[in-house]
Amino acid sequence: MKKNESINSILTSDVVTVHTGQKLSDVNRLFKQQPIHHLPVLDGKKPVGIISTNDIFKLIFNVEGTDERMADAMLDHQFSIRDVMQSDIKTLTTKASVKDAAKILQDSSMHSVLVVDDKGALAGIVTTTDLIRYLLDQF
Repeated sequence: MKKNESINSILTSDVVTVHTGQKLSDVNRLFKQQPIHHLPVLDGKKPVGIISTNDIFKLIFNVEGTDERMADAMLDHQFSIRDVMQSDIKTLTTKASVKDAAKILQDSSMHSVLVVDDKGALAGIVTTTDLIRYLLDQF
């Protein structure tokens, strides 16, 4: 196993994102349509937060029994993305190593870390699944 392998070797660069002004129903729809569990929230090109499927599940659980349109309307009426997103995010630069990502993921309750370029714009995301895939490739 390479101890200082670049984070670029495991990050997902084609990241599905949302912006601060979008509706939570958009977020909910993306989670249903895409095989993802984390959505970086951007303000312009810079990450300001992250929303997980668990964050949305907690809100939807309270409106269980209503149809999908009603649940989306309730989400959009009661909450904004900024209300729900985790704003205390951990980021790494594209110069970081896989080991750096592993340390953050070990010490964090989130299962992802955002990767930014030199200007602070989102360059990718590394999830625990990416890290596990990397480790399996080592065997």
